[in-house]
Amino acid sequence: IRGSGISGLCGITAKRDGKYIRPLINCSREEIEEYCKVNKLYPKYDSSNNDNTYTRNKIRNELIPYIKEKYNPNIIETLDRLSKLVRQEEEYMEKITVDTYKNIVIEENIEKFQIILNLKKFNELEYIVKARLIRYCAKKLFSASSQIEKKHIEDIIKLCQNNIGNKYLTPNKNFKIMLKNKNLYLMKI
Repeated sequence: IRGSGISGLCGITAKRDGKYIRPLINCSREEIEEYCKVNKLYPKYDSSNNDNTYTRNKIRNELIPYIKEKYNPNIIETLDRLSKLVRQEEEYMEKITVDTYKNIVIEENIEKFQIILNLKKFNELEYIVKARLIRYCAKKLFSASSQIEKKHIEDIIKLCQNNIGNKYLTPNKNFKIMLKNKNLYLMKI
C-alpha cells in the first residue's frame, strides 16, 4: 500500500535468514484461537492490536473487512496465492541474479569492501537484471541492501551506460561506484 518492490509483495515468510522461523504463519487466527480453546490455553492479548494509528492495524481492522464485505470475501486467500506466486518468481530472479553475478564478477574482496564487475557485460544486461545485481552487490558489501535506493540504482545504471573514461559516483555516504579500466567498481567507504 505504501509502495514496495516485488519482494514486499512476498509477505512475511515462514523462514528468513536461516534463523527466524514462524511456525504459525500459515495458520488462521480462527485456527489458533480454536486450538487455544480446545487445549485450555490463555494467551496474552496485545491491546495495541486495536490501535488504528498503526497502519498495519488499520489495514487488518478496517481495510481487509471492508474489502471482504464489498469486493472479495476470500481476499486473504487471494493475497496468499499472490504472495506465493510472487515468492516463486522472486526466487527464480534471485537465481538469475546470482548466476549473472558469477558470470561478470572479476573480483570479490569483501574484506576490502570491494566488488569489481565487467562493465561491458554489465551494460549488455536487461535493466531489471542490472538493478538486481547492484542490490545484490550492496547486500554483499553491507549485509543489507537498504544502503541503496531506487534513485541510486538508476544513477549507477546511467553512469555505466556513459562509460567514457574514469568516473565515479557516491550515491550515499557509505557507497562509492567507480568506472575504471572498463570495469565497474562497487565499494563500501
